[in-house]
Amino acid sequence: MTLTHSTVPSRQACISPETLCVRPAHAADVRLAGRLRAADLAEIQAAVGWPPEEVLRYGIEVSRPCFAVTHSVGDLLALFGVEPEIRHPGVGRVWFLGSDAVTANSFAFLRQSKNWIDELHNHYAELWNFIDARNRLQIRWLKWCGFSLVRPVERHGIERRPFYEFRKVRTPVTTPARQP
Repeated sequence: MTLTHSTVPSRQACISPETLCVRPAHAADVRLAGRLRAADLAEIQAAVGWPPEEVLRYGIEVSRPCFAVTHSVGDLLALFGVEPEIRHPGVGRVWFLGSDAVTANSFAFLRQSKNWIDELHNHYAELWNFIDARNRLQIRWLKWCGFSLVRPVERHGIERRPFYEFRKVRTPVTTPARQP
């Protein structure tokens, strides 16, 4: 399957045959909780204090869309999605939680990250959320994907730790003016 910016796969779509695939997330994907990166576990604890299984279950249930990143052999590596803002149509709270296997497959992952952000932007003009200031690797990835850190929040979440609010507004597609 060739992915375009307007393609939302109804089944698995592989980034490359031997590495990573993306498919719609399923309720059973909460099994990723036992393999989340230490930085993601720390962020979950600092922000909401819920068990990781509950965070993933909630994300899968409320996100429109929600995707799973898998290895071509089927191993679950990450989940990502967007929770719609009920009071602000076109705005969504984007999230990504993954295992250390994402870092091990970083080249393939990075190569397609921007395309998937563009895909999410087909549904939402604005994507945003908060990120734990300790999560340096994820902050670098967000910036690489075109997100901006819009403001520091010194005491965020149940642990009252430093976080950053990050945001990305869809870039309007411009078409060249026609010559008469």
